[in-house]
Amino acid sequence: MKYWIQRWSQLRKKELISYPDDFPIHNIYRTIDTQEGLMSGFRELHEIFARCYEDILNDPAAMLLPVYDRNDYGYFSKEARASREKSYQYAKVFYVLGYSGQWEQNGELWIQADQLKEQCKALKITNIDKFLKILSNYGFMTEGLINGKIKSNTDIRISYPDNPHVMAAFYILAVKSKNTNRFQDFCRLNYRLFADDWNTAEHGGGIDAVSDLFHSEQERETAKKIHEELIKRKYVYNFQEWNEGPKIRYYQKEGDRNRNTNASFWLTSMDTELILYFRISNMDQAIAYIQNAPQSVIRNFLVSDTGCANRISGKCKSGISYQLDGKTIWRCGCCNPNFQVPPDMQDYLYYINAVELAGK
Repeated sequence: MKYWIQRWSQLRKKELISYPDDFPIHNIYRTIDTQEGLMSGFRELHEIFARCYEDILNDPAAMLLPVYDRNDYGYFSKEARASREKSYQYAKVFYVLGYSGQWEQNGELWIQADQLKEQCKALKITNIDKFLKILSNYGFMTEGLINGKIKSNTDIRISYPDNPHVMAAFYILAVKSKNTNRFQDFCRLNYRLFADDWNTAEHGGGIDAVSDLFHSEQERETAKKIHEELIKRKYVYNFQEWNEGPKIRYYQKEGDRNRNTNASFWLTSMDTELILYFRISNMDQAIAYIQNAPQSVIRNFLVSDTGCANRISGKCKSGISYQLDGKTIWRCGCCNPNFQVPPDMQDYLYYINAVELAGK
């Protein structure tokens, strides 16, 4: 991938949440469409989002998105950050159209032009009419434009003639996300938004906040087991979003969580894959236990890194060095917990036990 927008749009596509063949839909939404209709519309909307992200990967300039070369701009550059934000652009367009519109039983959304312009300004969307033209490539029809432009004191109508159920699902998801402050759920087309009424969203308070993004059932089950084990051991937790996905941070004490001090564990979605981060400062107290663990666990403790600029300057206070299987291992801990592993179902307890044996 040459451009930053391609890298982040690829992640947006991967973050589209897998959904089961059947899932609960609250009765209140059946005043708009049937259960079968909403399921049909949701499935097709999911495909539209995926195609949209694929088109960004193939030709981002044609999709009106910035093309900053990854060789010219580093990860922390303002251009890379801008590309990351712009990767949400089409989700934002769908979002603002959905919650700004008035639902009509013929399957159309009626939108006041002035209200749409105001909402677009709030979301930093410019040239909405150009994006509407691109949406026609995916089957959406816009009526009410004047010479291809949105004019003040007019109404526009959005429809999807191939399958009117798409508009129903799209409208419900947008309004529900707006009412409950769940924009990320809309971007990821989280089917759980259908479970509660217009103003209630009870999902996302536990492991599902991260595990819903995994596409492997084994990873989802492993994450659930890790979460349950840490809760059983009296860890407290909070949630964070980061560039590569959401994470849950686990602390030994509530005071540590309140101060947002170093967490003992992070359970993360790293590009929609499960990674367990954990922090060990005193390997002397855990090394004997690790040496007697399965080889699949030992291999993860044999991985060394180069450290960051603090190690080069001699100012590092967070990195650790230890001996294992005749090798000297260095693990940097300046920015993140010093160990990161893709945990298997049969191995995760070894990592938790090693952290606790090493002490705080």
